[in-house]
Amino acid sequence: MSKTSVDVTSLGERGKRVAIIGAGPGGILAGLALHRAGFQVKVFERHPELQPLGGAIILNATGIVILRSLGVRIDDVFAAGLPEFRRYDGRVRVNFDIDMKLMEQAGVTGWQSGMMRSELYERLLEAAPADMISTSHSFERYEENSDEVVVYFDNGQSYSADLVVGADGVMSKVREQLWGPSELKHLGIAVWLGWCELQGPDRKKIVLHHDHQVQMGYAPLRYKGRDCFEWWFVEKCAADQVEPSDPARYVREHIQHFAYPVPQILEATDTKHNLFRWVVKYRKPLKQWSKGRVTIMGDAAHPTSPYAAYGAGMAIEDGFFLAKYLAGSNLADILTLENGLRRYDDQRVDYTNQTTAFARFLGRMYHGVPAPLNRLRDLFLDHSSLPAKMIRKGVTEEAQALLRAVLEPADN
Repeated sequence: MSKTSVDVTSLGERGKRVAIIGAGPGGILAGLALHRAGFQVKVFERHPELQPLGGAIILNATGIVILRSLGVRIDDVFAAGLPEFRRYDGRVRVNFDIDMKLMEQAGVTGWQSGMMRSELYERLLEAAPADMISTSHSFERYEENSDEVVVYFDNGQSYSADLVVGADGVMSKVREQLWGPSELKHLGIAVWLGWCELQGPDRKKIVLHHDHQVQMGYAPLRYKGRDCFEWWFVEKCAADQVEPSDPARYVREHIQHFAYPVPQILEATDTKHNLFRWVVKYRKPLKQWSKGRVTIMGDAAHPTSPYAAYGAGMAIEDGFFLAKYLAGSNLADILTLENGLRRYDDQRVDYTNQTTAFARFLGRMYHGVPAPLNRLRDLFLDHSSLPAKMIRKGVTEEAQALLRAVLEPADN
């Protein structure tokens, strides 16, 4: 570590000090899990205030089990349902193969649910120690040696720790310093996200509708004690495509021929306040996340397509397994730390790479097929059992195996 005249503050007792960069839900969850595992954790956030912002997300049973195990109040906002792919007119193409005995063991009624990111954030902050998060700390760099790592911020403050965790999102500076710069690539799709309060539609299903060009999906959620639905509209998008001047009209023109309750969900949405667009980006996957005294998690490690419907869930899993494999360790011992981080990488890297790759594949299949061929694709989807087998292999089998690992006793 280079010499510096800057005063360096220790984050606590040597061997237990963890600095997390980024106070999104993933970073806070990791902080909470590591705190529960006996470490002295500080989560650094660049913004001056912690504001529970954000639209709707999808969480699955694994995320709920993890949150519940960490004391986060979550069951009252998890309206669990069973996912399925349908054609635009309501014809079911794929029912996800869900082990309901496993769901019963997990204490949930279904595999996935919509959830407001802002409400999840509020619940995480409620469960976290009051002094765990420091705001107005914009990360600049770290300096590392075998004994410790020092983190520097643009406000002139610096802190020594035994481990640094980059939870600073798709534009992660921690990842860039650790593994070098990488291109932020355009995936070729854009997503419109919205939510509404609505009574009537079946609340036991999470549905993904497709026609020849677009996807329209929806999921039940509970928000502020009310029955609501989140929804997403996915379309092919050029990197320089201009956003339409009337978003609500634009989406309506594309989905008005979809089966009930798609048009009704859109009509119930306050499109002036509860609708926004996201042009999806991704980075080339890494084969390793951890090196020395630094690791990454969440979107810093695995930014993903909405076809995974799982970005927030994977970040929650990252934090859980990081704490699991470091629990009881003396982080001052570099060999002990590296062994724990190796187990973390072994558990997470291949799994998240496979999940994000499969999500990109589905996105290209639905939105990257040239117009003359997309109807042939749809005939294949209507009359082949292969899509169900692909979903089972690419999503449900691995995801449910992970849930079983989370449900294992803590000493496993």
